[in-house]
Amino acid sequence: MKDTPTNAASEALKQIPIQVEHVHVAGAKTLHPSRRLLQYLTLIILILIPLSGLFRIDLGAASFILLERQVWFSDFLIIFGLWIFIASLLMMTYSLVGSAFCGWMCPQNTAAEFADMLTAKLLGRSANMLDISGEQMQVARRKKSWLNYLVLSIGLLLPAMLYALIPLLYFAPPSQIWSYITLSEEALQNGSLYWIFLILTGVFLYDIAAVKHLWCKYMCFYRVWQESFKSKHSLRIRYDDQRSDHCLTCNFCVDACVLDLDPRTTGYIDNCINCGACVTACDELNSSRKKGAEAGLLSFVIGDNQKPSTFAKALSGFLNRTRKPLLATVAGALFLGMGLASYQSEEFSVTAMAENSKGEILDYRINIAHKLYSQANITLKVEGLNKLFLLDKNNIHFKTAGRMDVTLHVSHELPAGLHRFVVLASADNGWSDQFEVTHFVKNSALKNPSDL
Repeated sequence: MKDTPTNAASEALKQIPIQVEHVHVAGAKTLHPSRRLLQYLTLIILILIPLSGLFRIDLGAASFILLERQVWFSDFLIIFGLWIFIASLLMMTYSLVGSAFCGWMCPQNTAAEFADMLTAKLLGRSANMLDISGEQMQVARRKKSWLNYLVLSIGLLLPAMLYALIPLLYFAPPSQIWSYITLSEEALQNGSLYWIFLILTGVFLYDIAAVKHLWCKYMCFYRVWQESFKSKHSLRIRYDDQRSDHCLTCNFCVDACVLDLDPRTTGYIDNCINCGACVTACDELNSSRKKGAEAGLLSFVIGDNQKPSTFAKALSGFLNRTRKPLLATVAGALFLGMGLASYQSEEFSVTAMAENSKGEILDYRINIAHKLYSQANITLKVEGLNKLFLLDKNNIHFKTAGRMDVTLHVSHELPAGLHRFVVLASADNGWSDQFEVTHFVKNSALKNPSDL
């Protein structure tokens, strides 16, 4: 048989070596590491916020601390502006990315995934300490050893201790926390914080080891609040049903979902936390095919688009939908800025103390509050009493935020009648204020008023 040009070309093509290259798409390559990085970064930020003085709660002063400032209810602009700013910003965020906070930032989910990974590695994939179906924990036979149980216990205890430390940082000064960590003599004498830490560690240990994702599925009220802002325009998982024949017998994405969902059937309102674990799993499986390597069938999409939209398009549509919350965010930022600009670092008042046996008031209490967590020196002066008074102290030194009382004793030698005097206070940081007082003298001990 004589070779034709077609046959010759076919034989030549067969001689060309074929090399199969795997497709590495964004989901398989960067999605999972990016999410892990953001999860751990969130934990670091939660620790740095109270340590840096950005935000903390002072139970003793019944106030919260913002930028190393005590914020009282009288600082209305700061409280109102901060609340409006955060609330409206969260509304816009959830409108855009839905429940992505749960999958990408929530400390509960971070700890639960860590516990899942460690438990599966040491006791087997089916080992589940708490199951709502009532099934007992099943440990792989080859992994039943006291060493695995010991390593797992330590591996779960350490993050529980870290999580227990975080709320303490928000309610106690860092210096006090450090004194307890270093086992100082004062901390050992007053061990109340140790008991609180022990209780919190137990709660978080049970949560991390047993509750885990059950909290996300059935008990998290914050997640319900996020869901209330989701719409058809929010971030969701898209399934390419045109290639559904590729996954007729594959449940890899279902197996990867921490909430036991089928990502191929999720809708606008569901339990999905947008963690992207299913996207990564599908991408990795499809990119590793020896024949026909391609991207996965799952991807993130915003809105009704059948294809993933560009970030610019998504952002433009998002801004058009959230004009009112955006205005509220700007207004909140302005109120917050005005409140910080008009913030008074000191407050003081003058009040009459108890009357003496003759029904006369001779002593006044001057109460001074320093609201900054830094040193300050405050000077007191009194005008209008012709030097017929006595102050406990003229100069007050604050090492940090706090309150101090100074007693002003008015001489009984003042002549009878009304006497108006002014208490002046000034600090070395530029703050100054005055308080006017009207003092009534019924019977003067001074026999001759001209002696004044």
